[in-house]
This record gives sequence, structure tokens and C-alpha cells, in this order.
Amino acid sequence: MTMTCYWFSGTGNSLHAARRLAEAFPGMRLVAITDRLVSEPPELSGEVVGFVFPVYAYGPPPVIQKFVSAAAVGELGYVFVAMTHGGGPANATVVTDRLFRGRGIDVSAFFTIRMPSNYVVGSNPVEGGKAAAIFELGEGELATARELLASRGKHPASSGGVGARFKSAVVFPLFQKGAKTYDRSFFATDACNGCGVCVAVCPSSNIELDEKDRPIWRGRCEACLGCINLCPRQAVQTGSLTKGRRRYRHRDVSLQDLMNRE
Repeated sequence: MTMTCYWFSGTGNSLHAARRLAEAFPGMRLVAITDRLVSEPPELSGEVVGFVFPVYAYGPPPVIQKFVSAAAVGELGYVFVAMTHGGGPANATVVTDRLFRGRGIDVSAFFTIRMPSNYVVGSNPVEGGKAAAIFELGEGELATARELLASRGKHPASSGGVGARFKSAVVFPLFQKGAKTYDRSFFATDACNGCGVCVAVCPSSNIELDEKDRPIWRGRCEACLGCINLCPRQAVQTGSLTKGRRRYRHRDVSLQDLMNRE
């Protein structure tokens, strides 16, 4: 039987988490979730199957919903889900548990892992001591999760109370509706040199370069913010929200790691 961990990540948080958690299962394969995987999904089966991805507006990203819904479900052993977040996952594990149960998948363990936020649209990414403290917290949570995974222990989805239920029940559906047009305000400034990094890092094949080597977004955005955060010249913006703000990539994940998702 195989051991596979499926991961989705825009700027490296969830890829880093997947790598650390896979250490509990020597020989585990890491497989990137992309538009190509969603269009031709594998059968979800194996001795151990993991899913690692970020929390989006208090729920799972749309691409995770599409992937889990599209894939055939075979014989499954131990299944785990880890969700990285920038602070306050609310009821995300419960919402995700509902998604998996709808496909007949019994998830043995859920984890939420704190990471620095890459949501440059909403705030300036932290740096220095603040970032270091968050990284330390996340590494501790990963170590605890890895220990439980090694023993194939149970850790059910948990509710965060009334406020958390409200966020996941109200904010998450609104985000899902808005995600369909998320990239309409994306553009490249004159700082763009046509390098094509934005095309290479996009997990949904949503970006193309025009005849002048300027990026065009095609309306299939997964809201990972990789194109904004990873542009070497910080040329990709969304309205005026990201102007002048720092960019973010996980300190232990290289740009090449996020360009190579095959």
C-alpha cells in the first residue's frame, strides 16, 4: 500500500508543513494539487493519505473542494488533514470534515498549524521578531502533530464556539462567491520585466503572457496570492491594496520549489 500526502500552497506555508508531517511516514510521496491534478484526479487510496492546505476565509480553499469532489475514493487506511493559517481558523476543520464525510472519507486526525499570513491584500506581512515567534509556534505544532501521526492517533475536527461557527457559516460562503472573480483587479506595473515567474508559480494555469510579455489573468484564480507575493520585482498588484506592502514566502521554501509542481 502507498503513502501519499497531497498539498496545496501559494507561498510555501503548506508545502513546508507537508514536508515536516511526512517525516512521520518514511517513504511518503508528496503530490502537489494543481489544476491538472483536479482535471485528471488519482484514486484516493493507500495505507496513509494526507492533505495539507491553507485555511481560506475560515474554510478549505475552492481547489480542495474540487479535488476531493472529483477524485474517486478507493481503499483508505489512515487519513489526516493539516490546515495552515495566519491566525484564527474558526470552524475550518469542521467545514472540511463535512466535505470529506460527504465523499465517505473518515479523517482520523485534523490539525491546524500557525504560520505567518501571506494575505498581503489585507495586511502587511510580518517580519523580524514577530515572524520568528510565529514560526516557532508553528514548528511546535508541527512537532506535536508529527508525534501523533507517527502513532496513527486520533484527533477529531473541533469547533471554536459560536463566533467561530458564525465566521465559517457566513464569511466562508461569501468568500467562495467572490473567489470566482478574485483576479479581476490583478495587474502588473511597469516594473514587470516579463520574466514569467507568475506564470510558473500559478497552480491553476491561470496566467499567460501577452505579446508584450505582460501577464494576463484568465479568471481561474485560486486566490493563493502566489503571483503577487513571489514576483521578483513586486510588479504584481491588486488595486491599491498591495502597493508598498512587503511580500511573503516561507523562509524554508524556495521559489524553485513553488515553480516545480509536477
